[in-house]
Parts: sequence; C-alpha cells; structure tokens
Amino acid sequence: MKKLLIGAAVAVALNLTACSSMATQSPNSYEAIVADTAAAQAKSVEMKNVWQQKAMKLSYVDHYLALAEEAKKAGDEHGAIKWAKEAQKTAHAQVAQIEAHKGYKAGWEK
Repeated sequence: MKKLLIGAAVAVALNLTACSSMATQSPNSYEAIVADTAAAQAKSVEMKNVWQQKAMKLSYVDHYLALAEEAKKAGDEHGAIKWAKEAQKTAHAQVAQIEAHKGYKAGWEK
C-alpha cells in the first residue's frame, strides 16, 4: 500500500512539474531571449530595481548581455545563448523581486 501511495504521489508530482515547465517555457533563439530580457530589464529600470554592485560599470543584466554579444561575434552560438539566458534569468529575478515586495510597507507605518 505504501509503495502504491508513494508511486502515485511521485507520478502526480512529475506530471505537475512537466505541465508547469511547459507553460513557462522560455524562447530558445538568441534574438527572442535578448528581446525578452530587454523587456524585463526595462520594467526593472522603470521600477528602480536594477541589480549592480558599486564597483561595476554595468548592471548584471547588461554585463551578461555584453558577454553574449561577444560570444555571438566570435561565432560561439552556444556561449551566446548561455550568457543571454543568464541575463534573462537575472532580469526576471529583478522583476520577481519587485512583484514580491509590492505590498510591503515599513513596520512603523499603519
């Protein structure tokens, strides 16, 4: 009985994971990834939530996009997509942080 329940739970979990990953599948071409990243970065800039260390000249997203462009110019399509996806992941994380903290207010506010 335990094996049956565990097997059913695993099957349901795998099914839900597969469905959710199919719904949020990101584009695979370099141009589509860069366009999606630019849109997310524009929203982050608008909301003033751009991740960057003080000593950095560029934000993380812009740095990764520059590395992707260098790889693209060198003819390394795999490297270009790798860095573009890293920029996309960072840009979407910035937007997710904005969305997660939207309703927050300071502890002293009522």
